[in-house]
Amino acid sequence: MNTFSLTPIVIGLAIASLTFHSVAAENDTSNEAEETSELTLEKIQVTAQKKVQNIQTVPVSVIALSANELSNLKMRNTQEIVAQAPNVQMLGSNGDAQLVLGMRGVTQSDYSPNGSGAVALYVDEVYMGATPLSSGVQLFDVERIEMLLGPQGTLYGKNTTGGAANIMTTKPQMDGTSGYMDVGLGNFGYKTFSGAIDTELAENWGARFAFTSSKNDGFVDNKIPNTENPSQIDEQALRFSLAYEGDDLNAIFRVHKSRSRANHSSILLLEADEGTENGGVGIGFTGYGRDDLGFHETESNRVEEKEFDLTGANLTLNYDINNYTLTSITSYDNGEYFVPEDPDGSPYHLLEDDFLAQTKQFTQDIRVSSNFNGAFNYIAGLYYSRDTTDGETRYRWLADFGDGTQPLANTCEDTFFYGCYYSNSYKQTRTTKAAYIHSTYDVTDDISLTLGLRHTKDSIEIEDYTSWYGEAQNSFEQTIDGPTLGNLGLDGINEKINDSDTSGKLGVDWAVSKDLLVYGSYSTGYRGSAFNGFAFAPEEFTSVKPEELAAWEFGFKSTLQQGRTRLNGAVFRYTYENQQFLIFDGGLQFLLNAGESEIQGLELQLTTQATKDLTINAGIGLLDAEYVELNYAGIDLSGNTLPSAPEVNFNLMLDYDVWQSDSLWVQLHYDGSYISKQYFEPFNDDRLDQPGYSVHNLRLNFTFENEQHKVGLYVKNLTDEEYATYSVDLTADWNGLFFFRGAPRTFGVDYKYTF
Repeated sequence: MNTFSLTPIVIGLAIASLTFHSVAAENDTSNEAEETSELTLEKIQVTAQKKVQNIQTVPVSVIALSANELSNLKMRNTQEIVAQAPNVQMLGSNGDAQLVLGMRGVTQSDYSPNGSGAVALYVDEVYMGATPLSSGVQLFDVERIEMLLGPQGTLYGKNTTGGAANIMTTKPQMDGTSGYMDVGLGNFGYKTFSGAIDTELAENWGARFAFTSSKNDGFVDNKIPNTENPSQIDEQALRFSLAYEGDDLNAIFRVHKSRSRANHSSILLLEADEGTENGGVGIGFTGYGRDDLGFHETESNRVEEKEFDLTGANLTLNYDINNYTLTSITSYDNGEYFVPEDPDGSPYHLLEDDFLAQTKQFTQDIRVSSNFNGAFNYIAGLYYSRDTTDGETRYRWLADFGDGTQPLANTCEDTFFYGCYYSNSYKQTRTTKAAYIHSTYDVTDDISLTLGLRHTKDSIEIEDYTSWYGEAQNSFEQTIDGPTLGNLGLDGINEKINDSDTSGKLGVDWAVSKDLLVYGSYSTGYRGSAFNGFAFAPEEFTSVKPEELAAWEFGFKSTLQQGRTRLNGAVFRYTYENQQFLIFDGGLQFLLNAGESEIQGLELQLTTQATKDLTINAGIGLLDAEYVELNYAGIDLSGNTLPSAPEVNFNLMLDYDVWQSDSLWVQLHYDGSYISKQYFEPFNDDRLDQPGYSVHNLRLNFTFENEQHKVGLYVKNLTDEEYATYSVDLTADWNGLFFFRGAPRTFGVDYKYTF
């Protein structure tokens, strides 16, 4: 392992912070203090620890993005939130169809419809971990996004070995009637329309209705005449919120619905031997090659709509009684998910997949938070969730055998490979019960101890897991499950796994001054067991043990120049056991556990009001994430880098006020990110890596009449960088290297009217 010593880094960060703080204090004169007060950064309030706190007093590494920042960043979906957060990664294992977040090298390589990630996604404190649920989440009318780095095993529970992302939607304002409308146009036929209306219904009652709609023509150019382009956007969503604010009781009820029918996808399959012109035999050994096609071009003969539907409701109650707040969060969600893929990207039916699932989820979190005047306070609660997923996966192999000039029919019964249709189906039920307590004790006015414990009991049950095969050519319109030719060896399998885990946190934080917090902690995280949803043959029907992660973290949070600058940093070291990963081998897919990994790194975050007109946000993350113990098929992979764990990542955001008067405000916004070389699989195959790359985005805002009218011009991926977000080795069966492409350069204009 390419190790670097944490001790000098910890000491260096502490000395740097203390020195910076001391120098800033010494240099402040009364005149400078008066000038600095005009440039003071706005305080950021977060609920990372289930209560409202100033982000600078939270002894956890937290990145928060406000509504204004999200507007300038022009984010459309949850995959884009990683661009402005150090050591946060996005793994596009199913293109734009599936959210897979990673934090500090802890991520998910299993993209089966019945899986869930190592970084938990929450919307208004409701867990949206199941694939059919998280895939339907859209970013609109959002108040802020909070990203908590590191295991969050106490307050958030299982599936937070990497961390958690909280999306907090805008609540009713309880102040008359207000709202906005936002319309936009862009290249690739992009059209968007979103808005919200907020009204005070009566004393103590308020309501808010928000909506969004986005559509484009697809950013991958299909060269087959009279065939639509893939990689389209066509999605709509709405949310209704009803709030009550009384003396002791606050309540908010939300109903939401989202829908997507966009053409999938952005797959790029390259010949493993660099093409037919260099002696290759074609994709799938068929003679077909991409020849002169560009990075964002295809010849796909199967372009179908992905279908996502997400409907749900949740009720949050907060009741204050004496020195306690009783909180109840109840939710029900129903998500449906269909993803049709054409991985070969050719004019022939060589390799085509369908992923289908429906998940129904109920959750209940009830907790009590103390608000004592003394040294001791706590949050204690009970949590219950149950989700049921009906899943199915289909593969079609060589329904046509393209030879570069014409398709040739294949018969599955004759080959049991060429021309075959393979399918599975199952029902999976997961139940989680947990009890937790998170407590703090003020040893002195400046030093506090944190102790958290959470005990979780999990069960995951598979029912009627069945696989079969049939003729691929006759399967495209098939809507009824069942063996058309025969069974593949899995016939009504039923299995159940019961797990239990106690996770927790022990930490200490020291308020060196009102502007400097230093903290250290030891915490653990836990990700539940899983079944392989991609099993067709009996040997593929595997399950994996829970992941466990133990983390040491030391950090500081400093406010400098009398509130003009914030500098936060953290170093961490993880021991990561039983990482779950999916592997392809000889046409089969296995879900396995790695033995052990070690991860260490650091991140720094800087926000400063550099001048009256210029605000700077910057972050840097360093990672060293390697397998300590991993063997597969006799190959020792210890020392290899974990998937989606770049050694260096950097983000920068600049906001510059070009002009400001009573009637006009012109602002220039820039944000960019750099990600160093990364792998997406444990073998670290250089053919499948993504070299280091950077993405740059610009926006120019014109705001008129007390911010009532706003016009924005933007460009994303300014340099039209070509990059991949995921890759798989398919050379054994398809002579192909499989990639998902990142989006090309996009640009457009939008107008927002606020009332």
